[in-house]
Amino acid sequence: MAVRSFQARLLYLLIAVLVLLEAGTLISVHVAGQRTLRQTVDGELQVGARVLDRILDTRARQLSESLRVLALDFPFRQAVAGADVSTVTSVLENHGSRIAADAVVLISLDGMVTADTLGGRMVGRPFPFEQMMRLAEERGEASSTVTFANRPYQFVIVPVLAPQRIAWVCAGFAIDERVLADVSRITSLELSIWSGTPNAPAERISTLPAEARNDAAYATRLRPLQTGDQSHIYTLLQRSLAEAQAPFVALELQIFGLSLALLLLAVLAAVIFARTVSRPLRVLADGAGRIERGDYVSTVVVDQQDEIGQLAGAFNQMQSAIAAREAQIIHQSTHDALTGLPNRTLFLQRVAESIAASRRIGPLGPSVGMIMMDVDRFKDINDTLGHHFGDQLLIDIGRRLSQSMSMSDTVARFGGDEFAVKFTAPTDGEATELAARVAAVFDAPFALGEVSIDVNASLGIALFPQHAADADTLMKRADIAMYDAKKNQSGSAVYEPGRDEHSLRRLSLMMELRQAIARDELQLYFQPKIDVLTERVVHVEALVRWNHSRHGVMRPDEFIPLAEQAGKIGLITKWVIRNAIAQCAAWRRDGIDLNVAVNLSALDLFDSELPTFISGLLADAGLPAAKLMLEITESAIMKDAAYAQRILADLKRRGVCLAIDDFGTGYSSLAHLKRLPVDELKIDKSFVLNLTESATDDMVIVRSTIELGHNMGLTVIAEGVETADAWRILKRLGCDMGQGYYMSPPLPVDKFNAWLAESRWGTG
Repeated sequence: MAVRSFQARLLYLLIAVLVLLEAGTLISVHVAGQRTLRQTVDGELQVGARVLDRILDTRARQLSESLRVLALDFPFRQAVAGADVSTVTSVLENHGSRIAADAVVLISLDGMVTADTLGGRMVGRPFPFEQMMRLAEERGEASSTVTFANRPYQFVIVPVLAPQRIAWVCAGFAIDERVLADVSRITSLELSIWSGTPNAPAERISTLPAEARNDAAYATRLRPLQTGDQSHIYTLLQRSLAEAQAPFVALELQIFGLSLALLLLAVLAAVIFARTVSRPLRVLADGAGRIERGDYVSTVVVDQQDEIGQLAGAFNQMQSAIAAREAQIIHQSTHDALTGLPNRTLFLQRVAESIAASRRIGPLGPSVGMIMMDVDRFKDINDTLGHHFGDQLLIDIGRRLSQSMSMSDTVARFGGDEFAVKFTAPTDGEATELAARVAAVFDAPFALGEVSIDVNASLGIALFPQHAADADTLMKRADIAMYDAKKNQSGSAVYEPGRDEHSLRRLSLMMELRQAIARDELQLYFQPKIDVLTERVVHVEALVRWNHSRHGVMRPDEFIPLAEQAGKIGLITKWVIRNAIAQCAAWRRDGIDLNVAVNLSALDLFDSELPTFISGLLADAGLPAAKLMLEITESAIMKDAAYAQRILADLKRRGVCLAIDDFGTGYSSLAHLKRLPVDELKIDKSFVLNLTESATDDMVIVRSTIELGHNMGLTVIAEGVETADAWRILKRLGCDMGQGYYMSPPLPVDKFNAWLAESRWGTG
């Protein structure tokens, strides 16, 4: 009787729980369905808005490309330049019909419409959309949505160049039902658009039938379009709630029917389950308790061949699977997924264990060493060969490192191209030998598929207890040593005490670089280049200085390398070019005819937008391109010679002059130099600083460089002229220009202007 009472109570409890669960499930499904419906509808409306914006943007780009074809047409530009209104109007009408434009107008540079395809209605009037004109003048072209003829239009403006800008041509395209129908077809939404101005009523265009436009059974999203004038253009996106809700209603009915059937089956199963569950459940509960305590060895034994027996078997399988997954999770949490090497967590744990073991031995314990390693130019390998080859290279590096170390050492990968090695060494000499053995891993080329490449790495070494007392500090100082090796291109470096403060200063300066431009802390200095024959200044070189609030005036070699590491060199280069061009233009307005030179970083040669940026600045300043000289070092060009040559060729086509800086210190061949579109060679100052009649080696190098440059048709400049003897020698050897402290150090613009007026080398 007691058994039956327990079974009944268990059965009632199970049925009550099942009913509550089913009810809760149905309510949750309904609530979740309504919430999902709202989210889905909102998402569809947001997607519809983005699709509309994307279609309008794509349409604007297509229109801009079509209109640019007209602007490049030579007969059209000839007609515009000759003010042949009838021919211009005919061309506008023909081209407008080809691109299905509703309105095409020609705008003079003062903003007046000189021809149109509207029967001359706009001719002789100012172009009505001033904001678009301003945007076109700033960016070179413009597109916008505006209100025109009481309807929403897309207008596109492009310049007519011959080769300077002589006019603007503008095309307008009505946003009509076809555009909205495209969006509606893609998104299943209904769209309406209308425009209005203070003096004109709104006109509505819609894909929704007129009788359904005020139907409340639609979810709506009203949003204004960004326009190029003072009018207002609105879009209304609508989604039929009945259509959106239909799948959810059907799903709820299916879930309700399925839940009811499952409830009946569950009640039947509960009746059967209640009769046999008590004893096996106790056994299973005991097994679960063992698993909770971490016992994955003992198994659950249930002598039944029914579902409970199968559950017991599944329980045992689950126990084994949990044990295997826990071991896998522990391995994944402590090892790198790509190479299988220990990761940072396990590596630091092993370093800490080795340090603790060394401490237990006492002062005679071995040193614990750490090598931090970074693969040089790994990004270039990834970009050139692809990530698959990059991953294979990392695997090969890890395998070679592991093979070169003993079983007691640890090789780890921290992520990216960064590896680390933990070792023990009785003496510092043995630590250095071990680092050399690690570096030798990179002596042989790595074979990646059919490609064989040479790879180098920068290694930083730190030792316990000489350099640090714990694992974290040891890793930090090995990392500092690695960056010293990378900076000095020495291959490897041992940590030097006191470098922490230097690294903190470098990190602080790297963080402050962006604010330096915003706070106007940068300043240009100018150093003259003197023509050897006339002994007068003809060129100046713009050199940037940083007026730091704490460190004072900082020279470029103090912060330019940091800017390159932080990825901010492009900001500084563009600031220097912008201000150098502005100052050159100011001198020209004052009657001082000087060319200005600016140094480019190696990273600047990978900026494909740089030629366009420079052309825009020169055009805005009204300065001939030949007045700007860009100086590039040989080593910068050789980082990616093919790509650098394309950028330099683009700059040369735009009329900018180019110079090879620090010539003689790079690695470029004469054949490669011959292909470069350069105008000048600058002899590196290391060959000029100590130039005297007795300095035979320097004399030979300088004379050979001058003859080489002249034979190639290049102007030759010597930098680092410090003495009158050096100046006389350069003059005798036929050098074209000289630059150095003998004539003038770099000066801020006010002092440089005074030097121009007072110095015998100046223009005064």
